Amino acid sequence: MRFLSSRRVEGQGRDKGQGLVEFAIVLPVFLVLVFAALDVGRVIWAQDDLAHAAREAARYASVHGGSKVTSCPTGPNLGSTPGTGCPTWTPDSKEPTRIQARAFMAGAGSGTTVTVCYYTTTACTGNSDEAGATNGRGEFVTVRITSHVSLVTTSIVGHTGYDITATSTVLINN
Repeated sequence: MRFLSSRRVEGQGRDKGQGLVEFAIVLPVFLVLVFAALDVGRVIWAQDDLAHAAREAARYASVHGGSKVTSCPTGPNLGSTPGTGCPTWTPDSKEPTRIQARAFMAGAGSGTTVTVCYYTTTACTGNSDEAGATNGRGEFVTVRITSHVSLVTTSIVGHTGYDITATSTVLINN
């Protein structure tokens, strides 16, 4: 009686080794592409998140200005006293607007800076208000948010990440 024996097919051992070598070459390239796609998605998400936060903060600043119906006013030269429960406040307080912006920044990254600026005729530079701006009807408020997004794929070559900025300007009509 003859038993079936396993016969070695010519070249079969080499094919297994060739597949392993190909896998070892392709896997790092595939992983870099996957992480690069995730990094691009992270930057797009953070940019969208910052833009939304800037829009919401600018709207908040225009609606919650120095009007008498607002218990926690925000803006320059307010001169009135806020109601109880307001965040850190001074007569020239922009902190409620910054707090509102930070409330909308879920995926913003690190090192986030929020600047708020009020003006009537010329755009703001930095965080300085135009002289005489009062957060009154017909004036403008600009909220600028900057952040740093750390990336996985660029850290391989020594680049730390990507800086993003979002700006929103609103005409005050209250």
